[in-house]
Amino acid sequence: MGGRPVRYEAEQGAGPLWASEPFRLFFPLGILAGIFGLLLWPLHYAGWWETYPAIQHPRILIFGFGSAFVFGFLGTAWPRFLEARALLVPEVLPVVFFWLLGQFSYSLGPIARGDRDIALAGLIFLFLLARRLFGKGRELPPPGFALAFAAVGLAVVVLGLWYAEVAKDAVAFQSFLRLFAYQGFLLLPLLGVGSYLIARFFASPERPPAKVRWRGPVVWISAAAIIASFAVEAWLSVRWGNALRLGAFLFWSVGALPMLWRGRAPGTRAWAMRLALGFVALSFLCRAVWPLPRFAYEHFLFLGGFALSMLLVADRVVLGHCGDAASTPPRSVAWRWIAWLVVVAAATRATADLVPTTRVSHQIYASLTLAGVFATWLAMHFRRLSRQPRGDD
Repeated sequence: MGGRPVRYEAEQGAGPLWASEPFRLFFPLGILAGIFGLLLWPLHYAGWWETYPAIQHPRILIFGFGSAFVFGFLGTAWPRFLEARALLVPEVLPVVFFWLLGQFSYSLGPIARGDRDIALAGLIFLFLLARRLFGKGRELPPPGFALAFAAVGLAVVVLGLWYAEVAKDAVAFQSFLRLFAYQGFLLLPLLGVGSYLIARFFASPERPPAKVRWRGPVVWISAAAIIASFAVEAWLSVRWGNALRLGAFLFWSVGALPMLWRGRAPGTRAWAMRLALGFVALSFLCRAVWPLPRFAYEHFLFLGGFALSMLLVADRVVLGHCGDAASTPPRSVAWRWIAWLVVVAAATRATADLVPTTRVSHQIYASLTLAGVFATWLAMHFRRLSRQPRGDD
């Protein structure tokens, strides 16, 4: 950021908080979408949802729950890092409209129509961020945030290709697109934003966040290696693709977050973040060693890795904007319960694929458990989301 001190303040407009700080709207919407996407399995097995949700479920979880958290975080933080104007109601509403339309399309209509709607929401969102980047000679945002921006753009391209049915019979190409959309769309922002924000989980008055000289190059090299690993898995080898992905992730965790594995975690949230990132590494390791049980180990990534880390980052955002993160006790019984319930959900869902005789019951148990976790998170923060800002962390 050119040496200019970052004040993390946006030029406030006349709009309401849910527009200028869109996480207040997108986080609860994402939680509700996630709960719905999870409950599709129990509803289907109970005979109340006729369609087998093998495609609906991941689309809603990734491009409903996941995209809402990406939009909410970037829509709030991006203007602040650039010290640009906060988002306004006429800007946020089109993104929300197409995002909602995408969820309805995934649920009730052709999947391709939902891909189109989410792609349009992403395009509008990127345009809003780009307007603030190129206005008034702004400096570039931190590398991690630029990577998150690029990840949204690449996801829009993938969704557009799916909608247009480009090379739909090319198996390897479609496998590459799926890997990027389902893993890369959330993994790259986690690496990018996490290189800045996760360090704060491990900071304390006695140990402030350490400055990492080569953080930018580490983030971009790791991201490039991860994208390359998708190509390796799709065209060459599942084993070596995941091995490369694991290596890239470990390189990022050591190079961008050297404090991540040092010493005891300073609080429950930091411990839970270590657990979440450990699940990410574990999923790649299992796929590299045992490449055949594909979906079993991918759920270590989706449930234990993505879901838990995103809830933790969102918790940090909400406390920083709506409460007082500095006064939050380092130990949290609620977060210890949440973390272990996520572990139970991930293990149960993996077992459903590893032991076919348990598939139906364990899919139901895992879905209900994670839906309960999502509902708990929303209940913990619901009142804070309408609270006036009390300083940012």
